Amino acid sequence: MKKIQVIVLLVLSVFILVGCKSVDYGVVIDKSYSPAHRSYQPMVMIVNKRTQIIPRWINHPDAWSILVENEDGRDWWNVSEDFYNSVEIGDKVDRRKDGATVNSPASSTIHPAPFG
Repeated sequence: MKKIQVIVLLVLSVFILVGCKSVDYGVVIDKSYSPAHRSYQPMVMIVNKRTQIIPRWINHPDAWSILVENEDGRDWWNVSEDFYNSVEIGDKVDRRKDGATVNSPASSTIHPAPFG
């Protein structure tokens, strides 16, 4: 029985890893700009055997993204504002050549909500 569980786990792991292939080059098929904004997220905590909901605000900075497609699939790239403005839908891009202009996903700043 344990052997079957291990085999099933390995097969599922292979499917998950194959599905996580990123696109490193292709044609820009969409662009997206998300302006800076704040979002609210309740955080549930247990303090002294009591459940409490603590409000939390998350600051999201401006974000520029392009959707790139090739024969392997599609992938959203988070890019700099300059790179976003320099490409148009239909342009060919290559992350391996343009790597310096492609940013990692923008980080968000998390702040506790003010109490009052």
